[in-house]
Amino acid sequence: MKTTARLVLAFSTLMLLAGSAAHAAERTDEVATKTVSFRDLDLSTARGAEALHARIEAAARDVCRGTELADYDACRARAVDGAVKFVANPLLSAAHHSAADATEELALR
Repeated sequence: MKTTARLVLAFSTLMLLAGSAAHAAERTDEVATKTVSFRDLDLSTARGAEALHARIEAAARDVCRGTELADYDACRARAVDGAVKFVANPLLSAAHHSAADATEELALR
């Protein structure tokens, strides 16, 4: 299975888990997905990993856009965390942790 297809599958799975159990029981519509292509990126470089992380973040924002405001941040965070873990690239993981640390530092100010 191509990496891009696996990432779409991962987003599909994550979006199923993103909603609460109550919302999941009420929803009859399809789960939102977003394809994240990265054939053009070299994931053996920090620049490539950071570019993929930015694409994953953007896709997560798009996919979680329909989520209730109170659940949006958790939806986005779960989607990004899951996609990063699924790709299992050390530089992508480092870019993700770096972005999370920067966000946490801003929140503490």
